[in-house]
Amino acid sequence: MKTKVLSVMTILLAALMIISAANLAPVSVADTQTETQRIVSVNGEGSVTVTPDIAYIDLGVQTKNADAQKAQKENADKMSAVLDAVKKAGVKADNIKTTGYNIYQTSDYNQNGDVKTEYYVVNNIVNLKIEDITAVGKIIDAAAGAGANDVNSIRFTVADDSKYYAEALKLAMQDANSKATAIMATFNKKPGLPSNVSEVSYGGGLRAEYATTKAMMDSVATPIESGEITITANVNVGYDY
Repeated sequence: MKTKVLSVMTILLAALMIISAANLAPVSVADTQTETQRIVSVNGEGSVTVTPDIAYIDLGVQTKNADAQKAQKENADKMSAVLDAVKKAGVKADNIKTTGYNIYQTSDYNQNGDVKTEYYVVNNIVNLKIEDITAVGKIIDAAAGAGANDVNSIRFTVADDSKYYAEALKLAMQDANSKATAIMATFNKKPGLPSNVSEVSYGGGLRAEYATTKAMMDSVATPIESGEITITANVNVGYDY
């Protein structure tokens, strides 16, 4: 009986050793090697031209005086007059915000490099949001007439560019597909669904900017043309084959 038991145990052990050896057998490199993915990567660009419907202006008042308090008071009086004037010209109070205010002392020098005069400079800058872009010239004239002597820039944009940007994205994808089609045709392939898409550009803050000169501010009727602005989208697209 003992001999039979030992024989059965010997057989079982041998079977376990064979199974273990099979599980521990090295895996061939050929078994794990996968086919290399082949991808055609292209860039696509799409643009949409639109007419702006909103404008922003940075304008301000600068005053100078040897007495700091007098420079401040003069500046405050002039800026109050400017704000009243632009409100009467159609700018809403909610669309006016202060973007800069500073006071500093400086000096003028003569030809010998010696200090000629010392005085204080006060700058007060406000940003205007203009919802009627046809009134931009009139508003600049009103501000200049009331005492504004610093207009940094005029920026035209659209209040909501999301729908235009979405259209530009579609055009960018079409451009990418067209490029991939041309490339892949050289080896008798056609692009299918993209394997990856990356948006490179983002909507928002799209604008056309103009500098405003003193001559424009001094003119009887400042001519301001908004023109058109271009909203552009860019994508990177990969097609496998």
